[in-house]
Amino acid sequence: MIVFCTLLSCALLAQESEHISVAERNAQQGFNDTIDRLAPDFVLVSLCIADPTDWHDDVLGTTGHAFLRLQCPVFGLDYCFSYEGENVNDNLYRYLSGDTKMGMFAVPTDEYIEDYRHWNRSVHEYRLQLPPEAEQRLWEIMDNHLTSGITLRQDLNKYGCAITAVRYVKRALNGTPIIYAPSDFDHLTRREIGYRTLANHPWLRLGSMIFTDSRYDEECSVDEKLIVPADLAIVWQNATVKGEVFATYIGDLVTGETPNDSRPWFTPILLAIILLLISIIFFFTDYPYWSYIMLTAQTIIGVVLIYLWIVMANFGSSAYLLLALFNPLPLIAWKWRKYWALAYAAVLLIGTVVLALMPHMIIDPAILVLSFSYIIIYIKEGLPLVRR
Repeated sequence: MIVFCTLLSCALLAQESEHISVAERNAQQGFNDTIDRLAPDFVLVSLCIADPTDWHDDVLGTTGHAFLRLQCPVFGLDYCFSYEGENVNDNLYRYLSGDTKMGMFAVPTDEYIEDYRHWNRSVHEYRLQLPPEAEQRLWEIMDNHLTSGITLRQDLNKYGCAITAVRYVKRALNGTPIIYAPSDFDHLTRREIGYRTLANHPWLRLGSMIFTDSRYDEECSVDEKLIVPADLAIVWQNATVKGEVFATYIGDLVTGETPNDSRPWFTPILLAIILLLISIIFFFTDYPYWSYIMLTAQTIIGVVLIYLWIVMANFGSSAYLLLALFNPLPLIAWKWRKYWALAYAAVLLIGTVVLALMPHMIIDPAILVLSFSYIIIYIKEGLPLVRR
């Protein structure tokens, strides 16, 4: 009977150990009454920021990457916890179809940063000042998310690296407030913040304008709006928790080259200006085919954007307004254009002015210039009715 009870206890203990966190399991294995598990240095938490990569290597890496480093020196634990997704450059079609996946990974720090050494990308480390119980709670939270696997649909609005880091740190704080200093980010939307950061990547900035969540975020704290990891480091370094500076720069895990931020010469605004000049020339000629070329582009882009917005499940407010410019309706009603072209040109003109003047409505200048190209085309197509 004693043997049976002993075996049963061992079995139950083994079963229970499958459901406890890595930190707890190691603590049990190395249990020592003299260890102070509430000591400030029992668990160390760091926010790590990797510099941006070249968009040729990974288009989503052009804004950098954020992950959390958790250490327990007593038990020799040192892991990087990071939300990772499939490389968009290798799976572009699947990404645009909303089929690429992402999930939480825990990798020993020395192994994890080897990739950044290989790509010569700097990784900056900022020590977070969390209460000891919050540090242990954070480790447990991160461990629990490892069990979910790579099952989440890749969605930067919901599961971006900076956003998830903020989400789990705040959950670990369990209501303990982060006090933020006033910053330039306070009255900006998530889209405006991303748009400003991508100043030297005009084509990526155009994509960010279309697909990034456009909420004003009035009810969000400033760090929940940040999609750029380096911005999160700035905000947390100027914040406090229980009167202590929340994040302190302690050095670089990897020292690499400075990111290349050279601006390409062929930009969306340059393309839009060229199309506008051609449309002006077309207005004063009898050349009939330019309208069909622009109409075809308008229809194709409109259909693609509608499809992507549905698949990506992101209907930003300006995305809806852009449907006035890019949609298949003009093609469907093209036969009767002499009856509606002038009215449609007026709608486009009013819409363009509204988009340019509305606060917190980020519209790339290339879109505004391109809109005038279509206004000119529809005015020309509607003029025969006026002449009669």
